[in-house]
This record gives sequence, structure tokens and C-alpha cells, in this order.
Amino acid sequence: MKNVSDEQNRHVKFATTFQRAAQYNEGGRVTFIETPYIPPARHSLWDEVKRVFAILESAKRHDALLLNSSSGRIHPDVLAIILLGFKRSRPLIALHGDMWQPNRGFRALMDRLLIYLADRAVDRYIVLSSEEIEKFPLLWRVDKSKIRCCQYFFSLTEEELAAPAPPDGNHVFAGGNSLRDYEPLIEAARRMPKQRFVIASRLLEGRTDLPANIRAGQVSHAEFVNLMKSAAAVVVPLKKGLSRSSGQQTYLNAMALRKPVIVSEVFGVNDHIQNGESGLVVDGSSESFVKALTWALDSANTEAVARMVDRAQRAAQTQFTKERHVRKLIALMDELAAEQTHE
Repeated sequence: MKNVSDEQNRHVKFATTFQRAAQYNEGGRVTFIETPYIPPARHSLWDEVKRVFAILESAKRHDALLLNSSSGRIHPDVLAIILLGFKRSRPLIALHGDMWQPNRGFRALMDRLLIYLADRAVDRYIVLSSEEIEKFPLLWRVDKSKIRCCQYFFSLTEEELAAPAPPDGNHVFAGGNSLRDYEPLIEAARRMPKQRFVIASRLLEGRTDLPANIRAGQVSHAEFVNLMKSAAAVVVPLKKGLSRSSGQQTYLNAMALRKPVIVSEVFGVNDHIQNGESGLVVDGSSESFVKALTWALDSANTEAVARMVDRAQRAAQTQFTKERHVRKLIALMDELAAEQTHE
């Protein structure tokens, strides 16, 4: 049974492990759970165990919890939910963030067992793309009525947006580590030997077979932003066959910077990009990257590209802001509370 107070029969005070959700906090309804670390800071296994206990302690004092589906290496938020599932009285629980790409073999069996145990206590799953509304319940065998969507946001600060771009531009930029497939882009670079490419990712570190027009390796966040700001175009090459969305932060940040964005078509992309209007959505083959880059970098298409990046920036600044994202999360928590008070 849930511990739910009927606060104006709709609004609910809740605690969250997402620090950003404590922003835009009207009426003091949102509390940030003081956990031992805030990603992406380095943390230890003991830090993750302490995070579990911090969530369990917070559950004693709040009507509802908004927790992180992908926190840490051992998913401490999910482990805390499993433990709360054994309690007769507990708060409402919503799980939000990057949902899980299925593993194989023994890890797949363990994943399904953990989700089964957690699902008993989860009242709402908040996914990041509309396609996951259909896919997620089938994949993990949970009730579709628990699923809601809250699209992602661009994460650049006002200072990062306002800072001038470094002078050494005209490269094609790609970056990120999660669920990326850089091989088709590397092949595209081979077919465009006069064009410089910069790939900011640890996935290519140590490679000795890259063409001469590619510079690759992990960089700091500040350099990542500068490389994106000075780029002629930004490519986000995502793995095919995914069961979850990925890459939103990278391509939405590029859109906010008025960059021509070229993205592999996977879950979530069409929620954020109108193909040919605010970016180019391609099939992820080397041929598709060459074709899209050739068009975006051709001086004959300067006006068309300018219109596209204007629309992209406008979409980022109006539809995909952090404030809009957080307010949608708060509204979804209110919806959950309202449903509970009417049961």
C-alpha cells in the first residue's frame, strides 16, 4: 500500500535523485536526495551502496520518489526500488532516464530478474522517446499503462552558448561513447580525403588504422564543446538495432549551436529532428553519411543549410529546453499522484 497524501487532490511533494529536477521548483515541492555523488563525478562501489541507503531513508519522508534508471555501475536507484518492493508501505515511485539495452546470456537473465523484482514497486516508467512507449513494455514485460514519455533537452549553459567559437573550424565533428558506431563514419572519411574529421571518443583511442584526415580520442568537456562550436557539421553515428534511445544530448546541443546535424535513424531521433527541416536523418551507412555531408558542406546549399540550422536552433530553444523537460517531469509526477488519489 502506498503512503500518498491528497495534497490539493493533485500535486505531490516528491524527492528525486536528479539534481536538475529541484530547479524550477514552485512551492518547494521537489527535494533533491543528497546522494554521495552526482554523475559524472568519479565514484566508488561504496558510494553507490551509500546512495541506496540515502534513497531508502528519503522514502520514509516523502510521498513519491523520482529515481534514475541508469545511475552508477550497479544501478543503485534500481536496487533501492527492489528493496522498497518488500515493504508493505512505500511512496509512489517513478523511474526515469536512459532505459536499458538488453544484454545476452547470463546477464540477460539477471537483467530480467532485476526488472521483475523492481517492477513490483514501480508506478511509472518515464522513457525518453515515443517509440519506447511501445517497445519498452514488450521488451521487459511490464504494464504498458505505466509508461510515459518525457523528451530530452539540450544541456549547454548560457555561458557555453555565448562564448565565441574557436577559429580553427571547418572540420566535421562527431563525439560520444554511448551506443556509437563509428565504423561507417570512418569509411565515409576515407571517401572524403580532403575533408577533416574530428571524433571525440575513447572508443577509437589506440587505433592505428584511421585515415590521415581523422583526428580521434577522448577530450575534456570544454574541448568537446569547442570542437562542436567550430565544426562545419556534426554527425551522430548511432548503433542500429537499439531498443532504447541514445545520443539526444549531442545532437540537441549541436542544434542549439546552429550546426547542420546528421544522425543515424534510431529510437528518439524523429521525436527531436524533422528530417530535411531541422537536420538530416540517415540510415547510418557510410554512403548515407557521404551523401548528407556532401550536401551540407556544398557552398551551393548555403541558404538551404542556413534555413535548416535556424529551424534546428528554434526547436532546441523552444521545445527541448531543460526547463521544459523538468516541468514535464513534475507534471507527470502530479498525474501519478492524481491517479492514486482517485483509485
